[in-house]
Amino acid sequence: MAVIQLPEEIWMHVFGFLSNRDKLSVRSSCKSFKRLIDHWSLWKNNVVVLKKIGAYNAHFWRTLGKRKTKSIVIQKATVNELQKLVTWLPWICSVTLVLCCDATALTKLGTLKNLRRLVIRQCRCPRLASSLLSLKPLTHLCLCEVERASVSEISGAISQLVNLTTLYYHEDKNPIPKTVLHGMLRCLPNLKHLSLRMGPKYGILPDDYFCLSKERHSQEMGAEVGLTSLELLNYEDPCLSTAAFCGLSSLTKLTVHYKGWLVDPNLCCLTDWLLELPLLSELNISLGYPLSVYAKTIPRRVQSLSLMGVKAELNAVRIMGEQVPDLLHLHLDLCCHDSCDIIKEMPQIFPKLQTLKVRHQDVPASLFLGLQDLPRLKQLVILDATQSPSPTVLNLTQELHVQTNNRIHVLHSLGPKDQTTCTCGF
Repeated sequence: MAVIQLPEEIWMHVFGFLSNRDKLSVRSSCKSFKRLIDHWSLWKNNVVVLKKIGAYNAHFWRTLGKRKTKSIVIQKATVNELQKLVTWLPWICSVTLVLCCDATALTKLGTLKNLRRLVIRQCRCPRLASSLLSLKPLTHLCLCEVERASVSEISGAISQLVNLTTLYYHEDKNPIPKTVLHGMLRCLPNLKHLSLRMGPKYGILPDDYFCLSKERHSQEMGAEVGLTSLELLNYEDPCLSTAAFCGLSSLTKLTVHYKGWLVDPNLCCLTDWLLELPLLSELNISLGYPLSVYAKTIPRRVQSLSLMGVKAELNAVRIMGEQVPDLLHLHLDLCCHDSCDIIKEMPQIFPKLQTLKVRHQDVPASLFLGLQDLPRLKQLVILDATQSPSPTVLNLTQELHVQTNNRIHVLHSLGPKDQTTCTCGF
């Protein structure tokens, strides 16, 4: 066909707009497209999920080699299967192991010189501590529901990974003992992002549980290093005290996933924590206390806010808007009865919003279309729309596009789940 004679650069540009499924469809149409589609530039951020490595032949691995695949998710991997990965894709930089029961499989990853990100989920790894010692270049480590050695052995191994910038430790049923946590953190000068599963309520941890500024100061390190991001999963008060965040003034992001809904405002530690975080720019809360309990304490610098399953009334949302007048990004998935009123006042409460994630629910079309009055809004995500939106949602989308001259990009879902992330958060 004459159209095939177009410069390859043009085709590559066009193919860059396709989804993975569409790329594979085009790839099967002819040899020329197959060669172009396999170019590495079209797969730079692609994650390949392998369920049975033994089922893939040499041609499959060569194709991944052409695409320079750098991120792999492997389910139920064995030593021999990981050896194939190491042999065919020696440049791999991100590996996620799920349901791996081979105790020695991890040792094969030590030969991957570019491996920087390792996620281990729902695996039996009794030799995990010794295996981690061969992975010192890691910058990102996630351990989630892993059968392994004692906490002290694991913390000792993690302490050797001095290049870590991100640590997800979703292991024990109870919080990590303070001495063990501080022992790890003193040895990780580059750590910026920490995620912990706190476990059930069993008492109050020491006030200085997160007092890293005192614990990290030493002549050898020369300077203190502070976390910028902290995530607490499965949390319930009063596990941490009201003074727990006194040593975390460097935080710019805080995420708290509560175990359930809470009522008694006198037990809420979040209000005190927020007062200690002057640099906070992103706050994510799931469940927990009603918004009215902490709305007045949200730091003014916050520009990104997510409230999921939080009980709230219109007045609490108004107060929150006064607290964060420069809010740019809002994920509002509330448990409330006046969602229509909140949608109606959204342009007045949050006039600077650029991205908004919200439910359509039973909000009348006329009110929902009022979101176009947000003058800076660029992206709107309708959280309760399915992959096949209803005619009502499609009409709303079309109307918003027309009335804003396509200024607002409307999405009908949050997109596919990242297979490389931990499943503890939501």
